[in-house]
Amino acid sequence: MAKHALILTDSDHGLDVPEWADMLTEANFAVWSYCLHSDEKPDSVSMAADILLVDLLAVAKDDLVSIVERAVLLRKSLGFAEARVPMVAITDASVALDERLLQPFADVLKPPLTQELIANRLTSLMRLATMRREAERRSVTFKRFGVGLPVVPPPNNMEQQRLLYLGSGMSFLPIQGALPNSVETVAALSPTMAKQYLEASPFDALIVELKDYNEHFIHFITDLRRNPSYFSFPIILVCHKTAIEDGLAGLAAGANDIVSFPFSERFFENRIVILVCEERYRQQLKKIFTEARLLMPTDPVTRLYSEEFLKSHLDVLDKEETSSSVTFAGIDVSFDVVEGTKTETKPSSTLVARVGRLIASLMRAEDILARLDNGQFVAFFPDTDLFESRVALQRIRSVVQLSPFVEQNASHGVNVTLDFSLHHSDTGQPGFDAEKILKDLFENPVIRF
Repeated sequence: MAKHALILTDSDHGLDVPEWADMLTEANFAVWSYCLHSDEKPDSVSMAADILLVDLLAVAKDDLVSIVERAVLLRKSLGFAEARVPMVAITDASVALDERLLQPFADVLKPPLTQELIANRLTSLMRLATMRREAERRSVTFKRFGVGLPVVPPPNNMEQQRLLYLGSGMSFLPIQGALPNSVETVAALSPTMAKQYLEASPFDALIVELKDYNEHFIHFITDLRRNPSYFSFPIILVCHKTAIEDGLAGLAAGANDIVSFPFSERFFENRIVILVCEERYRQQLKKIFTEARLLMPTDPVTRLYSEEFLKSHLDVLDKEETSSSVTFAGIDVSFDVVEGTKTETKPSSTLVARVGRLIASLMRAEDILARLDNGQFVAFFPDTDLFESRVALQRIRSVVQLSPFVEQNASHGVNVTLDFSLHHSDTGQPGFDAEKILKDLFENPVIRF
């Protein structure tokens, strides 16, 4: 994943960046700065940023509102908002942003800033934003193909290729002559040597020459296909006329294609390009699906606690001798289609369950999340005050809104919006009523944001 960050500053740093941004450079980020008061549009390099950072460290408290508003307008005018590029605030530890100023930010980072903290947070947000964009593009193919296929652009850099040749050497020079000079070809005389090369460094394809004695080559292809790492690895056979039967055996063992020798240089080059391009495209899709499985549970079976369990849990807390301080959070989940128009029908229970599973995974293990009707959830944070709960929920909202969701059996992706209400209570206080607390969460909350 590319790591390009654009820092929006109150003062003009020219070609330099703020001092705290040096740790981003050390974490292999490409960093640029842009003054919010500048009349010039950022250059094309800055416009390729994957994340926006708003530097509020040196901003006076009286100017915070205007600076944040400028950053929001700039993000929208330059197309970053439409592209779902996340925006993060870097503020002083003494600054407490209210709900209105927190709304546009995916996260708020405060000193002490460490390289590991800021790099991990930003990388996570960038990955989620990429998945969100892919989910929206995937929804375009949902109606046509019946499933949501990630519409990833095919690899455009096909110049840097490394091919591994296995054989006696008769076709090695013709193969090198058929390929561009930018394609590196490494030769191996035996399957053992080829295996050592494959384990030592990555290759884009394997070319196997079949001529006289080829049984050990066929066994090598079979063993490669049994290895999950080489299940789809491109293997092309260069077959002499005396080894036609072995060529068919090689195809049966798992080779992708076969070319007779001597061959047309143009035809051979095209076959290599097609196979390598398909494999790189396949690896891109595999990476997206792997990250999606790790970050977002998609199974329809929810493990959320029931509303009855939550009420019984509150009753137990009420009867305990020692009181506990609890912050309750009411969560309203609303769904929009990708184009931004409100859906008229209620979301499916499967989609609500998926959102709930993601929220539950973002909460701490000891916290409880109960699902109510019509996309409503109730969560409570034990021994947590209102401010800490609000910050935690703000981060949960940012992750959920950047996460990809697709309605089942529909032709569109779904944007998920979370609205929170907070209510702080003490189980030891007189009149502790679980029913009243659940009702007040949505009707009379202490804080709504």
